Amino acid sequence: MFLNLRLTSIHHLSWLLIAVVTASPAFAEEPVGYNRDVRPILAANCFTCHGFDATAREADLRLDAFEHATAPRKQTAAIVPGEPEASGIIQRITHDDPREVMPPPDTGHVVSDEQVAILKQWIAEGANYEDHWSFITPTRPALPEVSNPEWVQNPIDAFVMAKLDEADLRPSEPANKRTLIRRVSFDLTGLPPTPEEVEAFVADESPDAYERLVDRLLNSPRYGEHMARFWLDAARYADTHGYQYDLSRTMWPWREWVINAYNENMPFDQFTIEQLAGDLLPNATESQKLASGFNRNHPITIEGGIIDQEYITEYVMDRVETTSTVWMGLTMGCARCHDHKFDPVTMDDFYSFYAFFNQVPERGHGSQNQFKPTMQVTPPMQRGRLQELERELAELQGQRDELLQDKSQREQWRTSLANRVKAWQQAEPVSVNSTADTKFKTLDDGSVLANGPAPDKETYEVLLHVEGPVAAVRLEALTHESLPDGSVGRAFNGNFVLTRFEAAAAPMGTEDFTEVAIASASADYEQDGYPVAGAIAGSGGKGWAIDGNTRRENSTAVFTFDEPIEHSEGTTLRLRMVHDWGSTHAIGRFRLSTVEDVPTDVPASTLALLQADPETLSAEQRVDLDTYLLSAFGTDAERDLVQQLYSLRGEYQQVAEQRPTVMIMADHAERKPTYVLEQGIYDGANKDRPVSPRTPDALPAIPDDQPKNRLGLARWLVSDEQPLTARVQVNRLWQQMFGTGIVETAGDFGTQGEWPTHQGLLDWMAVEFVDSGWDVKHMMRTIVMSATYQQSSRIRSEMLDADPRNRLLARGPRHRLGAEVVRDNALAVSGLLSDKMGGPSVYPYQQQGLWEETNNRPGLMEEYVLSKGEDLYRRSLYTFWKRSVLAPTMQAFDAPSREVCSVQRSRTNTPLQALALMNDPQFIEAARFLAERMIHEGEPSFEGRVTRGFKLAVGRRPTSRELDVLRDLYAQQLQRYERDHEAARKTISVGKGARDDDIEPVFHAAWTTIARTILNLDETITKE
Repeated sequence: MFLNLRLTSIHHLSWLLIAVVTASPAFAEEPVGYNRDVRPILAANCFTCHGFDATAREADLRLDAFEHATAPRKQTAAIVPGEPEASGIIQRITHDDPREVMPPPDTGHVVSDEQVAILKQWIAEGANYEDHWSFITPTRPALPEVSNPEWVQNPIDAFVMAKLDEADLRPSEPANKRTLIRRVSFDLTGLPPTPEEVEAFVADESPDAYERLVDRLLNSPRYGEHMARFWLDAARYADTHGYQYDLSRTMWPWREWVINAYNENMPFDQFTIEQLAGDLLPNATESQKLASGFNRNHPITIEGGIIDQEYITEYVMDRVETTSTVWMGLTMGCARCHDHKFDPVTMDDFYSFYAFFNQVPERGHGSQNQFKPTMQVTPPMQRGRLQELERELAELQGQRDELLQDKSQREQWRTSLANRVKAWQQAEPVSVNSTADTKFKTLDDGSVLANGPAPDKETYEVLLHVEGPVAAVRLEALTHESLPDGSVGRAFNGNFVLTRFEAAAAPMGTEDFTEVAIASASADYEQDGYPVAGAIAGSGGKGWAIDGNTRRENSTAVFTFDEPIEHSEGTTLRLRMVHDWGSTHAIGRFRLSTVEDVPTDVPASTLALLQADPETLSAEQRVDLDTYLLSAFGTDAERDLVQQLYSLRGEYQQVAEQRPTVMIMADHAERKPTYVLEQGIYDGANKDRPVSPRTPDALPAIPDDQPKNRLGLARWLVSDEQPLTARVQVNRLWQQMFGTGIVETAGDFGTQGEWPTHQGLLDWMAVEFVDSGWDVKHMMRTIVMSATYQQSSRIRSEMLDADPRNRLLARGPRHRLGAEVVRDNALAVSGLLSDKMGGPSVYPYQQQGLWEETNNRPGLMEEYVLSKGEDLYRRSLYTFWKRSVLAPTMQAFDAPSREVCSVQRSRTNTPLQALALMNDPQFIEAARFLAERMIHEGEPSFEGRVTRGFKLAVGRRPTSRELDVLRDLYAQQLQRYERDHEAARKTISVGKGARDDDIEPVFHAAWTTIARTILNLDETITKE
């Protein structure tokens, strides 16, 4: 184990040493430029008091615009073009008197001598002001001339080489093929190459071998999963609502939409429009409406006692800040309370942008999983299976229709079956009473309507008189206009919870009641987590509910007795409907029926058809009845055909009915007015400052022929005139591949953001992105096909001196894998990783009790239920994302909580990461399975098995030194486990995966330690 710690610590130490070096890249001297050289100095030291924000401006002096800075003043203008010494700004920043010097000493800001020299030179050259570089529409720059044109493989390399020439650096040699396939596999799919893929690539000497590898990876479905994880950060996607209780929500179908969009290479302009305004598109499809869920991913509260408008305001604020960050790289949120101090964004600009998103008919307080506007959707990854099932069903139905041409025996079969079936008899109550003050009214159709004040809890007691046997009771919960939202329940949301259904029987005319055992219960609809079976006494369930807050339909439940009841003089049936859930969740209108016999072998739908008047049956219903008759009375071949048909129908219905309810965007029918909120407070609406939807004045306006709503905004964001979107997106793609963007501040392209290291390259890529049709795969392919990307990442001494952070790109990218990829890599090399795509989020290994620590309120606490089978080994993209309790290992490796939009993860190296890799059950179990692969797949020798492990984990053979160290470790561990068999059994018993019993435990445990060591290497958790 000491070796394990030592090897891991090398990883942490090496990165910590590099992180200490903070020197900026060395750039060749150039003429002073306002945007690159001067604006950062003024922004850091002057704009807080002398910038765009008029409310914070001192001495009525503004330094961010030429006409203001050069305007005459009592003594001298702040800036006198051509005369630095006569300029007030130079006089004040170089003043000796602490009462006169600027910035004031108490601000902590000091203008350095080097910065003073820059300002002087700039003023001497005429004090030329420029629009901020990112607000200028990019044009395709000419490719620079370079010292080594043979190195250039595509335009990216020309721009990189030009910067290296300026810094007197040279590029690195190409990475070896083992390194390259590992690097590009992680970058395009988030998964390692298999040893077989590595060896095939190494052996392939054709000139297009790498190009074909890239194309294969881009066409892999794993590409979409990998790309989606970056977008989920930006979209602040999570499986919970956030805030205090942080309960579950259902938005995973939107995640599937994102994965599919990347795999299908949806053009980014369409990707943008559908997510920001898919619901507003003409004849919007279900998929487009689902896409608009992007701006419903923000946290939403379910806490009681809140001020509704306060939280509605926060939701809209979140959409403004997220949209401006993700697409524009602007910190517009800074203008919520005052004009932006550094960028040309006023409060009017902010609230005009806010007006685009202030039209959603929503509430500040949601009810658990439902926050209107919502819709039920077929998850995108199920649509393909539905289409496949439809084709198979059509083929079987055609064969069935041929059989149904012969009608000779079916009437006889129908009569025979009908004689077995008795019809439901509606039972009008003799009396209905409540344990509370509820009043009841019997309506013309025999149903009972509850009215009057709705108590918190209550029990209905109903007496029925029945002649003949009673085998079951049917309870219909019916809608009524007097109930909340015209639903079936008395709760505020139209729902009910029938916590218990009880029955007792007595001979008619007596009160000698005997409890009746209920054998089973079924219903035509059940709310998730509230099945009707839970209403049977002793079941331990919560009871029966029907999603009243989203579903406004009649619902039916059938309670079947253990044995039929019959008294010769008739039966008095006493039914109790208990509603103990609270919050007035009682049934509002109901109707009861009884039946003498319930044939267990005849489906309920067939029973209904048999009991109906044959003249009232539709052609489709006749076919359904005849199909059942074939299955009951036909030949073996006919029965087999119908059984196949029923099986497919069942699967189709199961898939089709999995239509979860997700949150989407929608707008009010009439435009909701928007006002500037003074100090950004929800109740600070200044009715004297109304605003209409528009873009900031410093940027192009939305064309007159476009609607002034989210759809017009989305189209504007991807228009030719918009200078930011393409730059921001290609910069984030670059950040994915190289660890740092061309603009390091990926979320801030404004005045306080970093100047691009390669502005020409950034502009070339932005124009190329647009000209390609916003083709994301094209841009990814362009990056990985460049010589820049394919360089070796080995660090040379001159690089550490001139460019320690590799901003000039004299070597290839090398950094630790992201949080999800660290785990996925371990699962992949161990053989545990599931390739199942889509579906609800899963619950892999996690320490018990973590969720209870954050929320222990009765009735609201959610239990972490460990997944089973392959769901334990799904890609980390599908891990349940709880904002308040992020999966600990993911958090240790810098995954964000996603409470807010995140376009740039931190990258730390801490001891916690080493401890997680060594002790987290998922990594120990992965090591056990890797050990099994080493034992079974490697040559039957120590070296052969270690070699197999290295090839699986890092794509190469171990060195002789590594073999020696691991051989010593193996000997030590083998001795340890031979002394302590119980420790060996514990080591190989971690996790739920089946253990290979053919491997002797001591031997297995020792090899598991070797596998744990390999999985803990710096090289294993680094993309090369």
